[in-house]
Amino acid sequence: MKDSIKAFLEFFIEAVDTWGPWGYAAYAGVYMALEVLAVPAIPLTMTAGVIFGPIPGTLITSLSGTAAATVAFLIARYAARDKVMRWARRNTKFAAIDKAIAKDGFKFVTLLRLSPLLPLAASNYLYGLTSVDLRSYVAGSFLGMLPGTYAYVTAGHLGKAALVEGEGSLGVESWQVVLGLGVTLLAIGYVGRLAKTAIEEADQQSDIEEDGRDSTSQERG
Repeated sequence: MKDSIKAFLEFFIEAVDTWGPWGYAAYAGVYMALEVLAVPAIPLTMTAGVIFGPIPGTLITSLSGTAAATVAFLIARYAARDKVMRWARRNTKFAAIDKAIAKDGFKFVTLLRLSPLLPLAASNYLYGLTSVDLRSYVAGSFLGMLPGTYAYVTAGHLGKAALVEGEGSLGVESWQVVLGLGVTLLAIGYVGRLAKTAIEEADQQSDIEEDGRDSTSQERG
């Protein structure tokens, strides 16, 4: 399986590199298909750095990833809700996330996209079951996925630079990018802890409110 993926990526890199403007469309189409099928797209994200460079690669990957996330969200909300719900009930984090998103959809979608609490591709479907509106979901997904996308795309670009230029000859500008990449990864880890804490607090607050409503109902009864 790994050999097949490697062979495909090698073919795809060479093909996209020779297709000019159509290469962007081809990349976006393949990336969206993998995300909708919930196939981990990290190798392809890094490939964007090899083919397009850090900034164009980050932009095309971010737009493709957000478009795929939107398609999966709509599938879960309208076309396959029951099937996704059966899977979601086996996810121990889903109930807490659902409660948190009900309070502030944009905030928690952004935090969760920045954090590693949920697998990216699979989580696209889970969000379709929550109460978050489409606009908040799309905006939060784009902003939240942007730093991680930049990190992976840049890692792919630096890997290509190291192979082409040789070990130890990346230069000052590339080392600046490496520093920025390291800071980005540290920030993602920190935000991940913030997201986990915020979700736990929202879950606890929701439980307290439910207990309060139950107590009031019992008193009235």
